Amino acid sequence: MLDILISKLIIWFLELEYWGVFLSALGVFPTEISIALFSATSEANIFTIALVSAVGASIGSIPTYFLGYLFTEEKVYFWLEGRWKFLGIERSKVEKSKEQMRKKAFIYVFITRLVPWLRVVTSIAAGFLRVNLFIYSVGVFGGVFLYSLGIAYIGNKIGYNLEEIMRYIGLIDRWLILFTVGYFAVSIGYKNREKISKWILSFKKTH
Repeated sequence: MLDILISKLIIWFLELEYWGVFLSALGVFPTEISIALFSATSEANIFTIALVSAVGASIGSIPTYFLGYLFTEEKVYFWLEGRWKFLGIERSKVEKSKEQMRKKAFIYVFITRLVPWLRVVTSIAAGFLRVNLFIYSVGVFGGVFLYSLGIAYIGNKIGYNLEEIMRYIGLIDRWLILFTVGYFAVSIGYKNREKISKWILSFKKTH
């Protein structure tokens, strides 16, 4: 029953063509499937698909962004200094991290748009940090455009083979996750390079 419903939804989105891509990008249906299958049609242009998807995702992410506004600083500090006090997170460290994240907000938003399961978290975080809405939207647009262009290219080359498309999408997502984790690991390592160097020297002396 579920398979039949999904199949009908896929057909409906394909019949809507670019509007189907736009609606799915708002968050009502997995965008990757709509993009990949529609890009296999003769009337589709992969750059237009990526553009439409980016516009839809930019609009669709705004409610999630404003959801982050509900997490006020007072509420967060109430939990950190109350039930979550055992975590040992100091207010000064939170404030410092917030300032650093605001400065690199565009990069964080752009990169995390390439990883599906990080998109919602980043949108909420951007809202909480009061990241400039224009900067946030441009980051979303750029990241989704690049991601959608890649998916559209794959769909255009593979054709109407949903199983093969999903295999490639899964492969791409895994590599993007590794890239994102690697980027943040290198960034954190570089920022704390002095502490790491001291720790390594201390470790060598004790061993």
